[in-house]
Amino acid sequence: MKSQGCRMCKLNQALRRKIILALIFSPIFVLGCDESNSLNTEYGAISGVRGGDSLNGTRYFSEMFAAQGAVVKRSSVINPKIDQYNTLVWFPDSDAVPSAQAISRLSDWMDSGYQRTLIYVAGGSRTTEDYLRTAIEKVPVDQKEEYLRRISEEIISDYNNDFGSRWIGVNFGPSTCDWFDVADKRIGKKKAVSGLLLAEEKTYPEMELDFSYDLTPRKEWQPKELLFAADKPFIFSMSDPSARNSESELILVTQGSILLNYSLIDEDKQDLAAALIRRCDTSQGVLFLESGSDGIEVRESSISNHSQWSWITQPPLCYIVPHVLFLGVIFCFVYFPIFGRPKRITQRSTSTFRNHISATAELLARSNQPNRAINKIRDYQRAVSGDTNRNKSD
Repeated sequence: MKSQGCRMCKLNQALRRKIILALIFSPIFVLGCDESNSLNTEYGAISGVRGGDSLNGTRYFSEMFAAQGAVVKRSSVINPKIDQYNTLVWFPDSDAVPSAQAISRLSDWMDSGYQRTLIYVAGGSRTTEDYLRTAIEKVPVDQKEEYLRRISEEIISDYNNDFGSRWIGVNFGPSTCDWFDVADKRIGKKKAVSGLLLAEEKTYPEMELDFSYDLTPRKEWQPKELLFAADKPFIFSMSDPSARNSESELILVTQGSILLNYSLIDEDKQDLAAALIRRCDTSQGVLFLESGSDGIEVRESSISNHSQWSWITQPPLCYIVPHVLFLGVIFCFVYFPIFGRPKRITQRSTSTFRNHISATAELLARSNQPNRAINKIRDYQRAVSGDTNRNKSD
């Protein structure tokens, strides 16, 4: 146990150094050529041109799973492939609660396996404002005004697109689902994190979290508070009451900024992320679900194209078939050339006089002129007899 703890500590330290190296130069590009788009703030993505190293990305949380030996994959759809995994992680970047179809499919996934875990990070909390407030202390004086403008834009953006108004507004769909309810109630900042998720009753008295709106899990799912910020629970363990002996759980995280790239620079928040990972079975890999503002698509089949040839586009055939076709083309060029395959002719000896006679006879036969052939033979006989008589006289 001691060696495992030391190993985890070293992995966390290495991960922290990697995050710092990836993000430390970000202030240089905040003002860039295009001030409005230079700061990378894409939410909830593991990889991609802007997603992997985003302040609000999930790349480093996924690497904490990988550091424990888990194979981490990503998907933008919910399809039968999710049944291969015992752990799913979902950071939705949506203006609405999860669709009934998505909730039903994920609930079935939890019920159909043993000790499966779904980490659902609700609320879409960002770390952009925290980053800007930290970076403004380290930039030259002539750039502070630009940083203040960006901070103001973030505050206004949060106010206009706040969690409650987006989820509760008439034009943005319902504010409730089978997992939780959302209330348009400002919580504010809470300090000091503690709870059952932390070992040995450990606490973080200086950690402060900002809660914009109240999110309450449904009582039917038997919620159990795992972490508190002061008196406000923000991580819950939930289980489907209709499931029997599956021991699967839904971990509802209502303040997800603690798991984003920029937040994981802080060692204390790394500890919180590591505590979540320890509750998951990662032996069969981990799948991160990524969804945009339109929600996530749910498919009944793993094949997106349902034509009669669609099976070719699926792994592993999508890797095997092109190589087979390439080898087939080479085979056709070798064994079926355009002008036919060259014949192999046995070499004949040129010193055997009999072969010359046979060749002459074959040529005479092809001429279809019997008299000419007879005349040639007679000429040959006269020539031979004349040579014989000349030799005798000599």
